[in-house]
Amino acid sequence: MRKIKLNQLSAGVIQLVNEENPLSEDIGIFDEKNDLAGVIITPDAYAYFLRKVEEDEDRIDSETLKDFNSEEELHSAPTLDDFLNDKV
Repeated sequence: MRKIKLNQLSAGVIQLVNEENPLSEDIGIFDEKNDLAGVIITPDAYAYFLRKVEEDEDRIDSETLKDFNSEEELHSAPTLDDFLNDKV
């Protein structure tokens, strides 16, 4: 995450950031072509976003583990003797 001090922002942006209940009020930053260049979100929204990313990563990990066959991996894995005898 890149960091900037609040007092380095313009007064208008500071006012938007300091709104009382800004949870659903993200701040879009647009360039001269009116394309979205960045977004400022609240700490609560950021925490929510991180939780959702972690949940998705956990789901993917779980699906990967369901497809993992440890017995097959065990039998196909090189042994210590294979390494010691340069068979790997």
